[in-house]
Amino acid sequence: MAAEIREYQSAVDIIKTAILQSQARAAKAVNQEQLALYYGIGRFISANTRNKNWGTGAIETISKRLRSELPGLRGFGVSSLKNMRIFYEAWQMIEEGVSK
Repeated sequence: MAAEIREYQSAVDIIKTAILQSQARAAKAVNQEQLALYYGIGRFISANTRNKNWGTGAIETISKRLRSELPGLRGFGVSSLKNMRIFYEAWQMIEEGVSK
């Protein structure tokens, strides 16, 4: 009976490790995807606001419409969209500095 209990505990340990490793990989993938999304949105907003394609109030309008068209959407308020632009522009400067 004791050998059986050890065998089951070993199985639990192996499966638990597999679960935890998979969860860690999934979280990493989600974070990478989220950063890529924020970077891309920031690039899009930067290009359109800095090149004067959009007037004042554009980010506010876009944020409001996003939240209207995607009920329950979180993290895309005005300040978040502006932070995405800042995030993109900061990394763009770093990338430009590295490539010089």
